[in-house]
Amino acid sequence: MFDLSQFSRRRFLTTAAASRVSAVLLKAYGNPPEPSGTAATEKVEVADINPEMMPETTKVVLSYIPIVEAAPLVIAKERAFFAKYGMTNVEISKQANWASARDNVTIGSQGKGIDGGKWQMPMPHLISCTWKFECQFLD
Repeated sequence: MFDLSQFSRRRFLTTAAASRVSAVLLKAYGNPPEPSGTAATEKVEVADINPEMMPETTKVVLSYIPIVEAAPLVIAKERAFFAKYGMTNVEISKQANWASARDNVTIGSQGKGIDGGKWQMPMPHLISCTWKFECQFLD
């Protein structure tokens, strides 16, 4: 077993203080610098797709909640996948919570809201329901 008699109060406080100072230093100096430009701003080679497969609109505002499920949306924007397939004016908007995302998608991008985003499965269905008794999932 581990012998606790080798630790004194002074050694514990010294170790805790050193850990705190190192955490502060790592937070202040350990972060990578902000990128000067993203892949979306660089020249992107557009994919050769048929004219009937081109998107109807090139401008869209998408949102995400900062959780792991939003990674594909953020990576697609950073790697310029939207621009490659014809959507040259895609804006990604971080939302604070599910309620603000719901309200902003109801407003729409014309009203300074959002058009859609990477959400968990029941959200679009629940947004479309107007009354509580209407919100029943289909079998």
